[in-house]
Amino acid sequence: MFLKLFSIPELNFQEGWANGCKKLRNLSFFEKYMTIFWFLGPFIYLIERDPADLWLTLIVLIFLGRCVKKKDWGWASQLWFKSAIALWLFGLFSAVTGPEPLFTFQQGFVWIRFPLYVAAAQVWLAKERDIRIVMLLSMLIGMIIMSMILIAETIIEPKLRLTWPYGDLVPGGYLAKVSLPLFCILIAIAVSKKSWAGIFCGMIGLLSIGVSTLTGERTNFLIRACGGVLASVVWKPRFLLLSSLIFIEILAVVILFFSRPDLGNRFGKQFVNHIPLVNKSEDNPYWGTWRSGIQQALITPIKGIGPSGTRKTCKNLDTKFPKWLPGKNHCLNHPHNFYVQLFAEVGIIGFLIGCTMIGALITTSYKARLENFNCPMAATAFVVPLGLFFPLQQFGSFYGQWGNLFTWFAIAFAISQYQGWRKAKNIPNV
Repeated sequence: MFLKLFSIPELNFQEGWANGCKKLRNLSFFEKYMTIFWFLGPFIYLIERDPADLWLTLIVLIFLGRCVKKKDWGWASQLWFKSAIALWLFGLFSAVTGPEPLFTFQQGFVWIRFPLYVAAAQVWLAKERDIRIVMLLSMLIGMIIMSMILIAETIIEPKLRLTWPYGDLVPGGYLAKVSLPLFCILIAIAVSKKSWAGIFCGMIGLLSIGVSTLTGERTNFLIRACGGVLASVVWKPRFLLLSSLIFIEILAVVILFFSRPDLGNRFGKQFVNHIPLVNKSEDNPYWGTWRSGIQQALITPIKGIGPSGTRKTCKNLDTKFPKWLPGKNHCLNHPHNFYVQLFAEVGIIGFLIGCTMIGALITTSYKARLENFNCPMAATAFVVPLGLFFPLQQFGSFYGQWGNLFTWFAIAFAISQYQGWRKAKNIPNV
């Protein structure tokens, strides 16, 4: 009965759940329990970084073993994966020829598990639409649990930046990234269906974006807000429903900001003052992190300093160079922008390869929309990599762990919507 409330003809959760469970029962013992293990991902991500990292790494290692056994490598010819491999190899070259070879090689080597997880989802675990619907329901439950946890924290320990359940300033990343595919689907349904399903999807979407605001994480809030706006207009929108949803969202945020002036200031004047491309003064640490990466890139423009190498070199940079670059360096663990970081750590060559990979991830997701526009999962899939890799925002580290666990989980679900690569290679969906 609960699933019927969210179901629409184009995405019937009740039917998808039944068919998904039936397909699960028909799988071999190994395939069945690996798929169930995959379904647990959104709940394991609620615990902490180490369990989530172990979960993803185990899936990758088992997937590689499966590919070796079955001699199944046709999927590796996709442009997004070939670009990822090229970026990985060039990053290792940058590492071993850089000033911190051991550290940067270690940082660069483990990064490849994220694209491999995407491949595991697309090629193996999530190749069936009904199985993806079951995972979508796992995401829904995980998102609701996280929202309840953060609401409880707001009531019990009210503060500007929320930290439950991790004890760190990252819970907004779960909502903005892990749950982004689900959120885009909910919003798309909410503005396209004049039914109870549309109402319930809209209510849950509004609840989660309200909680995103409470976390105090501005970039993650913007990823979710902008992703939701784009998702609302790319799949069968109705003007009245779209206008109503936007009005309710704006009204809810205004009320929240008036009741919480600290949040209003953080998302208002303080936020504008910290935008790197707007404020390049010495007082803006956000520009300072970008500046340090740009300066490093200008020193080693061809091959860079090596993955995550900027955290070692920033403090040693001559801040008077170059004279035309305004502001001053602010040294943290990384430049806080994927594109600046790629330019600094793997040079212009790695930067171009990375841009090719990101572009291929977006276009591959978009192919799912072209293949099956009638399904909101497929039609909104491209919003996920576009939002997560949109260049004009503050990022975590491109080679980091915690943020990448969130990011690549969502990308994997988006890429898994596209199965057309099988037709090109004459590979059956088995």
